[in-house]
Amino acid sequence: YLQKWFEAMESFEPYSGRVMGDEYSWVATNSVFAKYFGGTESEIKVSEEKASRLIKNMSDSRKCQEKFALEAAAKILKNNDAIINDCTNIDPKSQPNLIRSGNVENAKHLLQYVAELLLNGDDAIDCASSSPLSHNLETLSAEEKHDASIAAKTIASRLCVPRDMSAPAAEILRSILVTVAARLVI
Repeated sequence: YLQKWFEAMESFEPYSGRVMGDEYSWVATNSVFAKYFGGTESEIKVSEEKASRLIKNMSDSRKCQEKFALEAAAKILKNNDAIINDCTNIDPKSQPNLIRSGNVENAKHLLQYVAELLLNGDDAIDCASSSPLSHNLETLSAEEKHDASIAAKTIASRLCVPRDMSAPAAEILRSILVTVAARLVI
Protein backbone atom coordinates (compact mmCIF):
# COMPACT_ATOMS: atom_id res chain seq x y z
CA TYR A 1 0.00 0.00 0.00
CA LEU A 2 2.83 2.35 0.73
CA GLN A 3 4.20 1.98 -2.81
CA LYS A 4 0.74 2.80 -4.24
CA TRP A 5 0.59 5.90 -2.07
CA PHE A 6 3.95 7.11 -3.44
CA GLU A 7 2.83 6.39 -7.01
CA ALA A 8 -0.39 8.32 -6.43
CA MET A 9 1.50 11.27 -4.96
CA GLU A 10 3.98 11.32 -7.84
CA SER A 11 1.10 11.42 -10.34
CA PHE A 12 -0.48 14.39 -8.48
CA GLU A 13 0.94 17.43 -10.33
CA PRO A 14 0.87 19.91 -7.43
CA TYR A 15 3.13 17.48 -5.54
CA SER A 16 5.38 16.24 -8.35
CA GLY A 17 5.60 19.65 -10.04
CA ARG A 18 6.59 21.63 -6.95
CA VAL A 19 6.86 19.92 -3.57
CA MET A 20 8.55 16.61 -4.33
CA GLY A 21 12.28 16.39 -3.73
CA ASP A 22 14.70 14.53 -6.00
CA GLU A 23 17.23 11.78 -5.41
CA TYR A 24 20.29 13.99 -5.77
CA SER A 25 19.04 16.57 -3.24
CA TRP A 26 18.23 13.89 -0.68
CA VAL A 27 21.63 12.24 -1.09
CA ALA A 28 23.54 15.55 -0.99
CA THR A 29 21.71 16.82 2.10
CA ASN A 30 22.25 13.47 3.77
CA SER A 31 26.00 14.12 4.00
CA VAL A 32 25.42 17.65 5.29
CA PHE A 33 23.06 16.41 8.02
CA ALA A 34 25.51 13.64 8.90
CA LYS A 35 28.20 16.28 9.46
CA TYR A 36 25.90 18.39 11.64
CA PHE A 37 24.50 15.53 13.68
CA GLY A 38 27.52 13.34 14.29
CA GLY A 39 27.62 10.96 11.35
CA THR A 40 30.79 8.99 10.86
CA GLU A 41 33.41 10.00 8.32
CA SER A 42 32.66 6.85 6.32
CA GLU A 43 28.91 7.67 6.20
CA ILE A 44 29.68 11.19 5.03
CA LYS A 45 32.14 9.97 2.41
CA VAL A 46 29.66 7.40 1.05
CA SER A 47 26.97 10.11 0.68
CA GLU A 48 29.37 12.56 -0.97
CA GLU A 49 30.59 9.90 -3.42
CA LYS A 50 27.02 8.87 -4.31
CA ALA A 51 26.05 12.51 -4.88
CA SER A 52 29.10 12.95 -7.12
CA ARG A 53 28.17 9.85 -9.15
CA LEU A 54 24.58 11.05 -9.56
CA ILE A 55 25.74 14.39 -11.00
CA LYS A 56 28.30 12.77 -13.32
CA ASN A 57 25.72 10.32 -14.66
CA MET A 58 23.14 12.92 -15.63
CA SER A 59 22.64 12.97 -19.36
CA ASP A 60 21.02 15.21 -21.90
CA SER A 61 18.32 12.62 -22.66
CA ARG A 62 15.92 13.82 -19.98
CA LYS A 63 12.42 15.02 -20.80
CA CYS A 64 12.03 18.76 -21.21
CA GLN A 65 8.83 20.72 -20.71
CA GLU A 66 8.70 24.41 -21.49
CA LYS A 67 7.06 25.49 -18.22
CA PHE A 68 9.82 23.85 -16.18
CA ALA A 69 12.61 25.13 -18.44
CA LEU A 70 11.20 28.65 -18.02
CA GLU A 71 10.90 28.13 -14.25
CA ALA A 72 14.62 27.29 -14.14
CA ALA A 73 15.46 30.31 -16.32
CA ALA A 74 13.44 32.61 -14.05
CA LYS A 75 15.26 31.30 -10.97
CA ILE A 76 18.64 31.89 -12.62
CA LEU A 77 17.69 35.44 -13.58
CA LYS A 78 16.27 36.22 -10.13
CA ASN A 79 19.20 34.70 -8.24
CA ASN A 80 22.01 35.38 -10.72
CA ASP A 81 24.39 37.18 -8.33
CA ALA A 82 23.87 34.69 -5.50
CA ILE A 83 24.46 31.73 -7.83
CA ILE A 84 27.67 33.26 -9.19
CA ASN A 85 28.90 34.13 -5.69
CA ASP A 86 28.15 30.60 -4.50
CA CYS A 87 29.86 28.74 -7.36
CA THR A 88 32.99 30.91 -6.99
CA ASN A 89 33.07 31.04 -3.17
CA ILE A 90 36.61 30.25 -1.99
CA ASP A 91 35.48 29.63 1.60
CA PRO A 92 32.13 27.76 1.40
CA LYS A 93 30.29 26.90 4.61
CA SER A 94 28.42 23.94 3.14
CA GLN A 95 29.56 21.30 0.67
CA PRO A 96 33.21 22.39 1.00
CA ASN A 97 34.16 19.14 -0.76
CA LEU A 98 32.96 20.62 -4.07
CA ILE A 99 35.56 22.24 -6.27
CA ARG A 100 34.56 25.84 -7.03
CA SER A 101 35.19 28.02 -10.04
CA GLY A 102 38.00 30.50 -9.62
CA ASN A 103 36.73 33.22 -11.94
CA VAL A 104 33.54 35.23 -11.57
CA GLU A 105 33.53 36.30 -15.24
CA ASN A 106 33.70 32.69 -16.47
CA ALA A 107 30.79 31.82 -14.18
CA LYS A 108 28.79 34.81 -15.48
CA HIS A 109 29.34 33.79 -19.11
CA LEU A 110 28.31 30.23 -18.32
CA LEU A 111 25.16 31.22 -16.44
CA GLN A 112 24.08 33.65 -19.17
CA TYR A 113 24.46 30.91 -21.79
CA VAL A 114 22.53 28.39 -19.70
CA ALA A 115 19.70 30.91 -19.16
CA GLU A 116 19.57 31.52 -22.92
CA LEU A 117 19.35 27.77 -23.55
CA LEU A 118 16.49 27.43 -21.06
CA LEU A 119 14.51 30.04 -22.99
CA ASN A 120 14.26 27.48 -25.81
CA GLY A 121 11.52 25.81 -23.75
CA ASP A 122 10.71 22.26 -24.87
CA ASP A 123 13.93 22.21 -26.93
CA ALA A 124 16.26 23.51 -24.19
CA ILE A 125 17.98 20.18 -23.49
CA ASP A 126 18.47 19.44 -27.19
CA CYS A 127 19.90 22.93 -27.70
CA ALA A 128 22.40 22.36 -24.88
CA SER A 129 24.12 19.71 -26.97
CA SER A 130 23.53 21.10 -30.45
CA SER A 131 23.59 24.91 -30.31
CA PRO A 132 26.91 26.69 -30.74
CA LEU A 133 28.48 27.94 -27.54
CA SER A 134 27.96 31.64 -26.92
CA HIS A 135 30.66 33.97 -28.22
CA ASN A 136 31.72 34.72 -24.63
CA LEU A 137 32.27 31.02 -23.90
CA GLU A 138 33.72 30.13 -27.30
CA THR A 139 36.45 32.75 -27.04
CA LEU A 140 37.65 31.63 -23.61
CA SER A 141 41.03 29.93 -23.36
CA ALA A 142 41.10 26.19 -22.63
CA GLU A 143 41.88 26.95 -18.98
CA GLU A 144 38.99 29.43 -18.73
CA LYS A 145 36.62 26.93 -20.37
CA HIS A 146 37.69 24.35 -17.80
CA ASP A 147 36.94 26.87 -15.05
CA ALA A 148 33.49 27.60 -16.55
CA SER A 149 32.92 23.83 -16.66
CA ILE A 150 33.69 23.68 -12.94
CA ALA A 151 31.15 26.46 -12.34
CA ALA A 152 28.51 24.44 -14.21
CA LYS A 153 29.22 21.31 -12.17
CA THR A 154 29.18 23.29 -8.93
CA ILE A 155 25.84 24.90 -9.75
CA ALA A 156 24.38 21.50 -10.67
CA SER A 157 25.68 20.07 -7.41
CA ARG A 158 24.51 22.94 -5.20
CA LEU A 159 20.96 22.98 -6.57
CA CYS A 160 18.53 21.67 -3.95
CA VAL A 161 14.98 20.48 -4.61
CA PRO A 162 12.42 21.70 -3.61
CA ARG A 163 14.24 24.59 -1.87
CA ASP A 164 15.49 26.21 -5.08
CA MET A 165 12.96 25.02 -7.65
CA SER A 166 10.72 22.11 -8.56
CA ALA A 167 12.17 18.68 -9.31
CA PRO A 168 11.28 18.84 -13.03
CA ALA A 169 12.91 22.28 -13.40
CA ALA A 170 16.00 21.14 -11.51
CA GLU A 171 16.26 18.01 -13.66
CA ILE A 172 16.27 20.14 -16.81
CA LEU A 173 18.73 22.66 -15.39
CA ARG A 174 21.12 19.99 -14.13
CA SER A 175 20.97 18.16 -17.45
CA ILE A 176 21.86 21.34 -19.32
CA LEU A 177 24.62 22.27 -16.88
CA VAL A 178 26.23 18.83 -17.12
CA THR A 179 25.94 18.82 -20.92
CA VAL A 180 27.49 22.29 -21.24
CA ALA A 181 30.23 21.40 -18.74
CA ALA A 182 31.20 18.41 -20.90
CA ARG A 183 31.16 20.51 -24.08
CA LEU A 184 33.49 23.07 -22.53
CA VAL A 185 36.28 20.58 -21.85
CA ILE A 186 36.26 18.74 -25.19
